[in-house]
Amino acid sequence: MTNFVRELQSAAMMNTTATAVECDEPVTFSQLWSATDSFAGGLQDSELTAGDRVTVHLSDPRSFLIAVYGTLRAGCVPVTLPEASENRDVKRAVAETEPKAHVTDSGRIMALLNSSESLRLAVIVDNEVRLGVSLSTFLENDGMNGSNSRTGIDVVRRADDSPGLIAYLERDAPDPLAVVYTHASLRAAANAGTTLGSIESDGDLESHRSALSLSNSIELMYGANAILTDGGSYHPIPDPDPETIRSLLVATDIDRTFVTPSQYRALRASDPSVDEGDLRVVTPLSTALDTQVRDGGDAVRLCVLPEIGISHVRSPVDVEAGRLGRSLPGVRACVLEEGGSDELAVSGPALMDGYFDRPALTDETVTTIDGDRWIETGLSVQSQDGPIDLGERAETGRALPSDERP
Repeated sequence: MTNFVRELQSAAMMNTTATAVECDEPVTFSQLWSATDSFAGGLQDSELTAGDRVTVHLSDPRSFLIAVYGTLRAGCVPVTLPEASENRDVKRAVAETEPKAHVTDSGRIMALLNSSESLRLAVIVDNEVRLGVSLSTFLENDGMNGSNSRTGIDVVRRADDSPGLIAYLERDAPDPLAVVYTHASLRAAANAGTTLGSIESDGDLESHRSALSLSNSIELMYGANAILTDGGSYHPIPDPDPETIRSLLVATDIDRTFVTPSQYRALRASDPSVDEGDLRVVTPLSTALDTQVRDGGDAVRLCVLPEIGISHVRSPVDVEAGRLGRSLPGVRACVLEEGGSDELAVSGPALMDGYFDRPALTDETVTTIDGDRWIETGLSVQSQDGPIDLGERAETGRALPSDERP
């Protein structure tokens, strides 16, 4: 029984004065770990216990990481919401997950508090707070082992198969949908994330930069979690326009940079000569399988689905040849015969546990073969007792709820 945040504790103890988060006011590992202690202590002072949920709707990376890791440290479950979530989406997510606490950078929470029977605490990342408590004030406590809790416990134990993250998806659909990951999945994703640097096989990363939001589960699990638990520094890009990304690529020495396909296209359009060697394009699996899509360029593509995580790494040679690419450690792909067509299914250590409170949808998506769980992607492929061939795409008649092209 190991709480995922123990991985961060080990890194913090070994790199106390090193920079963990590079932002306006850089945060060291010691400062980050201390802040998570205070956040967890604040939750305990508010009588939250292991398994309780905490919704997190934040844009500031420092505050986001403190809230998520502090929630995990207290044995609770962070529920992350996309930055762009509107009030009605937040209200729906709170009604579904019934959190005991809500952390946000918006002070407009009166309606949310009035509509929720479960919420007992609202933490606002703002110095001018009219309702709730500011994050700075919330962190003013003696931590998990303060005067009211001298237990000697600095991280609440959780089972490997306990929920470690509930991440709402950013998608164009009327109903919000969340994916549940266990502590074991978080650990597996973080371990795999360290293999995605410039030298693909050595796992020696010192820094990670990203134009993706931390509310994106792929960025949190394979980006921030991976680099921080490995003792490296996390460099978010606050305003990821093409010129900012280009300037950072030229002026700073970072091991890798995550971008979306649309950001990559805009970057290449603005400056085709930019060095793309450290870029990693976080690409939806359906886009990767579409042989009609050819962005060109020399960047490495990471094939992703929230239900699966990152499944394959595609080099420019793989893209040109129409190959799926190299699978991450522990990830397997197979072809299932579904409805007269061949459908891609993927198994691996970082699969989702399921969709939150959607058992029927989970049953439609997850299949068990010889005791192993597989995600049926709804994507058509071809195979003849060998490598999976992208070939001509045929419609299978179904698609994952998260499968939307950027």
